Amino acid sequence: MRSARIRMAIGALLIALIVWGQDIVGLVTAGTRLDPSLRGATDPVNVVVALAFTPENFHNERLRRYGVFAGRDKTVDRIRLRMVTPENLRRLSHIAWVSRIEPGR
Repeated sequence: MRSARIRMAIGALLIALIVWGQDIVGLVTAGTRLDPSLRGATDPVNVVVALAFTPENFHNERLRRYGVFAGRDKTVDRIRLRMVTPENLRRLSHIAWVSRIEPGR
């Protein structure tokens, strides 16, 4: 009886990690993604979002939610976003598959 409860608890934990694991990792590591010069932003800013992989359409569409898509920055894995609000900067930094968020031009 006790081992069945333990297995059930472990199963529930595994399901929770699958469902919310990426969000938890993003939240915990958010401070390492956002460039220090962007941390105190009070107005919308232009940024470059760097990824560690070649983005697919899903990634591009998801990033467009946070600012105005302005093309690539030299390579396909660096995406320029314009007019990113301070709240959206915070949200972007919580996405686990985003490597870095740097100031844009």
